[in-house]
Amino acid sequence: MKRHLLILAFLTAISQVAFTQGDIDDEQKIFQRNESTYSFLLNSNGWGVNYQYGKMIDAFNKKIYNIDIVGIRHPKEIKTSNPYYPNLKRFVFGKENNFYSLRLGLGKQKRLYSKLDKGGIEIRYFYSAGPTIGILKPIYYEIVYNYSGYYQIKTEKFNTSIHSIFDIYERASFFKGFDEISVIPGIYSKVGASFEFSKKDEKVNAIEIGAVFEVFPKKIKIMATKDNDFYFASLFVSYRFGKIINARLKDKNKKRGKDNERGLKDLHR
Repeated sequence: MKRHLLILAFLTAISQVAFTQGDIDDEQKIFQRNESTYSFLLNSNGWGVNYQYGKMIDAFNKKIYNIDIVGIRHPKEIKTSNPYYPNLKRFVFGKENNFYSLRLGLGKQKRLYSKLDKGGIEIRYFYSAGPTIGILKPIYYEIVYNYSGYYQIKTEKFNTSIHSIFDIYERASFFKGFDEISVIPGIYSKVGASFEFSKKDEKVNAIEIGAVFEVFPKKIKIMATKDNDFYFASLFVSYRFGKIINARLKDKNKKRGKDNERGLKDLHR
């Protein structure tokens, strides 16, 4: 399903570039185009959010600073429920930890094609890399115990040697296990393409597609199996939105405000 979304987003952006025709853009352009934007990420192995600041180098290039917070899933994660209690909270049988990644990146964005009209699309490519902080949070389950017809529910971590799907009543509170969080440092790299389609020069609206590779010094134990990995490779599609920060325009407005204030003082003399 996620692969289909990635392909659909790419084809949509390409088709708009090829066939869209709009009105001639007579809006006054902002030339000092620093950007402050956010995005929602849909990865082939999870989900996340991003903040990015783009600092203009020249007419075609920006230095970009990224912060990503993403949740990463194991390929074998499948949500299910106890057949005896199908209406309770679903859970992933055999999952030991939730895994999150906090990424801090520095990179570059280059403009390949500019918008010629209001209905056009600007195409960019980008790349970034940097340190990542992996966060492991243990998962707890509500386990049913049968003591000769007397049933008791206990909150426990998954134990592959004693627990079956029939023993799990439901998953426990998400906040259970926060005092047992562990941190694993790593590194990541990201590359992708951006299709910016905003009709207002001071706004940013874009669809992005790309790939991320992330590596850690040891295997990340998400599932209670032997096939956990120390690296993660994924494709992503994201929707980016934000605004243009025109430093020169701010300076001009600030100076104009000071000049107006000085003029009013002169009138009162």
